[in-house]
Amino acid sequence: MKVGILEFHDNEFIRSVVAGLGDIQTEFLQSGQLPHPSPSPFRVIVDRVSFCDPFLRQLMRYWSLGGTYVLNNPFFTQVFDKLSELLVYDTLSIRHARTVLLPRVNRTEDIKEIVRQPDWGALEAQVGFPCILKPVDGYAWQDVFKVESPAALRSLYESFKDTRTLIVQEFVKYETYYRAFCVGTRDVYLVRWTPQPFDMGEYALPGPDTQSGLRELITEKTIALNAALGLDFNAVEWCVTPEGMPVVIDSYNDVPDVRREKLPPACYDWVVDRFCACIRSKLASGERNRTDSLLLGSEAGALPG
Repeated sequence: MKVGILEFHDNEFIRSVVAGLGDIQTEFLQSGQLPHPSPSPFRVIVDRVSFCDPFLRQLMRYWSLGGTYVLNNPFFTQVFDKLSELLVYDTLSIRHARTVLLPRVNRTEDIKEIVRQPDWGALEAQVGFPCILKPVDGYAWQDVFKVESPAALRSLYESFKDTRTLIVQEFVKYETYYRAFCVGTRDVYLVRWTPQPFDMGEYALPGPDTQSGLRELITEKTIALNAALGLDFNAVEWCVTPEGMPVVIDSYNDVPDVRREKLPPACYDWVVDRFCACIRSKLASGERNRTDSLLLGSEAGALPG
């Protein structure tokens, strides 16, 4: 009944979580070579590092199959990208930006007869300008651009077409922007956020006005989205248009950045408390990670035809 922590020792959020778990035995995880069989020494593992290391990712999957519950599920993380998530949005009737996947140039295989060049006229008609160009498998603000003209878009595409698979998205005009921290596919905390690159974004309270029903709608959709994505802990980004319509911008952040110096104190304390409660629940329940593929037709309703 021990909880393993896969995170760096100096991470303040994890130190707060360990303190909040109190009487539960926790241990920061370390591993060298892994002979088979190697049963996990943990009932639950909090995983916040394996996304950046293939060895640790394999370790999490191996121990998960052996019965350890890993937060977040190592069989669902890295399944979704910014294109495949759109199918989940459509299934759950969540509004999102118009999106086009751009072809990537393959330098090792000659597939020109299969993969065609972009139709720039059709793309401009569908997405418009300004637009957002970013990698389909991108992380944070890496290689994300707001593009103002067709010439600038083509230039950027030429720069990245053989190194990244790119998508172009409609630039959604908004009045307010929120992050929705979701824990255990049940609890949601909404906080206002000003998105800025290079860790310059700022948080503020309060969240959406309860009288408009916006808070309830975003909360409901966030919970449904996290259940479909198979995430125990996530931060979903929403913006609200001048017409009052919530639009999802980014829905897959399986290692949310939770820092005391950035978040409002009430939000930070809430995230720590609910995350500790989620760990306790998984520890007590004996639940195992799902290993099946996400079946949208049966899990969340039929796909649009």
